[in-house]
This record gives sequence, C-alpha cells and structure tokens, in this order.
Amino acid sequence: MNTFHIILALLFTVPAFSQNYVSETQRNQTSCKGVVHGIVLGRDGKPWGGINLVLEPVGDYDYVLPRVRTDQQGQYRFEEVCDGKWGVFVEDKEAGYPHSGRYMNWFLYGVWSPQVEVTDKKLEAQFNVSVPPKPGQLHVRLITNNTKAKVTKVEVQLRASRKRWTRLSCEDSDSSLCEGDYFLVPPDQDVKLHITSKGFHEWRGSAGRGKTIRVASGDVLTIDAELDPIEN
Repeated sequence: MNTFHIILALLFTVPAFSQNYVSETQRNQTSCKGVVHGIVLGRDGKPWGGINLVLEPVGDYDYVLPRVRTDQQGQYRFEEVCDGKWGVFVEDKEAGYPHSGRYMNWFLYGVWSPQVEVTDKKLEAQFNVSVPPKPGQLHVRLITNNTKAKVTKVEVQLRASRKRWTRLSCEDSDSSLCEGDYFLVPPDQDVKLHITSKGFHEWRGSAGRGKTIRVASGDVLTIDAELDPIEN
C-alpha cells in the first residue's frame, strides 16, 4: 500500500464538520487571529454565491474543520485561523461536490491544490478559489450469482494512474466516500476499476487488469454486478 493510499484512508475518518475546529494544543500555542478570505469563481469564471466551503490545513490535523458559505457576490471569510498553510475547497453535496480536501484533489484531478499561508506577521491572507470540474460518481449494486441476494459490503479499487489510486469500502459507515454505495471518480478520464466483497471472488467483469470506466463530470455511472461465493 503506497503512502498516498494510507494518508487518504486516514483522511476519510475525520469527524463531521463544525465551527469548533481549533485543537487544545493550538489554543495553548497561539491566539489564532488570522483571516483567510477571497472570492470563489465557478466553472464559468463568475463569482459563485451561496456555495459551501471548507478550510483544511496542509499536513496532519486532529480537529474538526471549519465551514462557511459564500455571500451573493461569491465572497467568503474564515476568521480565527491559526498560523500555517491552508487550502480552501468547495464541499457542497447539492452542488455536485460531496467531498473535498487536498488529497482528494490530487486523486480526482492529478494536481495538488493551491494553498495560502498565515503567519504572525501576515495575519490576513487573500485567496481566490477556482472551482474544479465536478467529480464523476460510481454507483455499485451487487448480488450473489447463485441466490441473487443483495451484497451489502462493497469494496472498490479505483486507479487513475500508477500513483493515483485508492481502495475504498462501504462496510465502514464512517467513510466519507460511501453514501449508499456511491464512490467519487476522476471525471472525464479512463479509470481502472476492481470490485470485490468479503466471502466472494472478485467480480468477473473487473478480474485481472480491471474494468476501464469513464465517467463524465457530474454524471453517475451505475454498475450491476454478480459475485460468485467462495466455496469453503
């Protein structure tokens, strides 16, 4: 398992978002007086009002991240930001961006997201956000080959390139990528897919080198698959 996959798996276990995002360690070390603000530009290049954003630090963190919504002019403002490097991401399920973050950005688009730095000498940082294409979504529906019963524990491996891949399971309800067996997929790009489930052989359609799928930005691809039970 490569480093990116390990970090990605850990990242998806972060708790739900709220405004109480500063850890006790940070509170003891700094007053966190920084401000990150700017404008969010949609795919059309125009300011995007009423969209939800999340502020994420570069590196490890052990606290809940802050969220804000842009105003009608597409402007946003995060206050009480601690010293460090930060990224601002659109995270708005209704707008087609269910999950976000630095490592998610790398997996979906193959580029590291821009970042801004707050220091005790530069407490205010302006950072305009250009929204990336909507990710594709993969919906997997599994049944057993012999009884046609529904298989509820789904595991998929998605590989966009040699370095950009991840393995995700919807068995863990805390996984932020699992919402009714939907998985986020790099948009408008060929991706190798493997589908498995505990107690079953890999889906025949993806066995070997994997099944090549391509999901357009914002679209949903549904795959119905039958799995063969592993005989005891």
